[in-house]
Amino acid sequence: MMYYLSIEKSIEAFERYKDLWKKRNINGIRADTMTEGIEKAIELENSKRNELYFIDIVADGMNFMPQLKTLSEETNAPILIATFNYNETERDEALNNGADAYAAYSEISEEHDLKGVISVINSIDRRVMKRKIPNNILSHEDILIVLNKHKVFVRDAEIIPALTDTEMKVLKYMMVNRGQIVKHSDLYCEVYGGEYNKETTNGILYNTIKRLRKKIKKNASHDYIETIWDVGYKLNTRIDTI
Repeated sequence: MMYYLSIEKSIEAFERYKDLWKKRNINGIRADTMTEGIEKAIELENSKRNELYFIDIVADGMNFMPQLKTLSEETNAPILIATFNYNETERDEALNNGADAYAAYSEISEEHDLKGVISVINSIDRRVMKRKIPNNILSHEDILIVLNKHKVFVRDAEIIPALTDTEMKVLKYMMVNRGQIVKHSDLYCEVYGGEYNKETTNGILYNTIKRLRKKIKKNASHDYIETIWDVGYKLNTRIDTI
């Protein structure tokens, strides 16, 4: 099946355009954030049964720029930026960071918008032969790691100051094992190497987790890292915290 992905806040606007695309046998999927959009785009492009036709980012009210380059590097589908508030500075930055087109919504009709999108897509071929970088993204709900750039985003905002190498190793290991209890001994050996000693090493882990938790919580909707006393830690989901 053919899909397009719309990263936007307005459910009403998405549903309106979705019905028009459906008449062309193209199904719409909405993502509320860039992090969610990257996850869904990669999932669709890795699917053997489905095809991603294009990605539409509705710029109004969307903090899309920090992760735009990552989305461009990780997907082959054309990326189109649409807005009701056309801005030349934003346009130039978007095009320089991987967008294929930047345009204002038409005041003529929604059908006119669709025809414009199709025309743009038909003119784009540079991505088709692009070599993707595999296994460069790790994501878990609001958290997204761009491994080759040593960047972490939480709810589309980049964590600043950046994670240290040790904090990144801890978060990466916990995300790979998300939903599971990560034992102190396993985490220590994975991150630090060497011999695990409960009396001396748990304090080192505690301090690293404390710093990591503080950085993530600046932008997160809840505390993702749960302490399992005398056992280890667990990277939670929203459901776990209810």
